Amino acid sequence: MKLERIQKLHPPKTEKGTILLVHGACLGAWYWQDNFIPYFFEKGYNVIALNLRNHGRSDNNGKLRFTSVMDYVEDVRQIVYEIDGPVFILGHSMGGFILQHYLKTLSNNVKGIVLLCSVPSHGLWGLVGRLLTDYPIQFLHSFFSMSWLPIIKNKTRLKRVMFSPNFPDEKMGAIVNSIQDESFLAFLEMVFLRLPPKKKSPVPIMVVGAEKDYLISEKDIRKMAAIFGVDPLIIKDASHCFMMEKGWESTAENISQFFDQH
Repeated sequence: MKLERIQKLHPPKTEKGTILLVHGACLGAWYWQDNFIPYFFEKGYNVIALNLRNHGRSDNNGKLRFTSVMDYVEDVRQIVYEIDGPVFILGHSMGGFILQHYLKTLSNNVKGIVLLCSVPSHGLWGLVGRLLTDYPIQFLHSFFSMSWLPIIKNKTRLKRVMFSPNFPDEKMGAIVNSIQDESFLAFLEMVFLRLPPKKKSPVPIMVVGAEKDYLISEKDIRKMAAIFGVDPLIIKDASHCFMMEKGWESTAENISQFFDQH
C-alpha cells in the first residue's frame, strides 16, 4: 500500500525518535504542517504525518465508503514497521480510535501513545444525539447518502463542530476545500460496530481532550481516560481542532514532555 506522508527528518542517528501523526476523519496530513510537524522536529524528533488510504495522495481503491477502521490500523502498522528506533504515535479524533485498536498488535518499538480529542472506546452515541438535535436534516441526508459532506462541507457548520467561535472566518474557506469525505463503515464502527477492548494500554498513554469540543465531549474523554487508568489533560476553552488555533503550543509542550519521559 502506497501511503503519502509529510515528514521532516533529522540526519540518521541524531534524532530522539520518531513521532507518527495519525489524522482524524475527513482530514489529512495537511493539518499538521504548520504546527505539530515543525514543533516536534525542533524538539529533536523525526516527524511523519501520514495520509491514510483513500486520503490525499495515498493509494485509493475506490472503496472509501466501505473502508474499515482495521484497514486504517494496517496503514499505521505498515508505517511503524518501516521506522527504525523508538516510535511515539499521536492520534487525533478517529486517529485515536485507530490507535486503540492498534494497541492489540503493538510493535515493540512503540514507546508511547497520545490520544488527542480521540473517539472514545465506548463509541460515538453522544455525537449522534447532538447531530440529530442540531442538524437533523443534514444528518439524515448524510446517513442515507452514506456521506458526511452534507454536514461538513459548509463553513458555518464546520466551524461550529471543529473550531472555536473566534477562529477567523477568512480561514474557513481553505479548510472546507481541504476537507474530504470519510468512510461510512468506519463511522458505524466508531459508533457501535467495532469498539476497541476496554483495557489498559501496554505502553504509556496520554489522553488529551478539549473543554469546548463539540464532537468529543469532556465527559467522553474522562470516561475513556478512566479505562486506561490515567488522568486526562483537558485544554480549557479549546475546540476539536485546537492545534490549528492560537495557543496550541502549550499543549504541544505537554505532549513533548510526555514523549521525552518515555
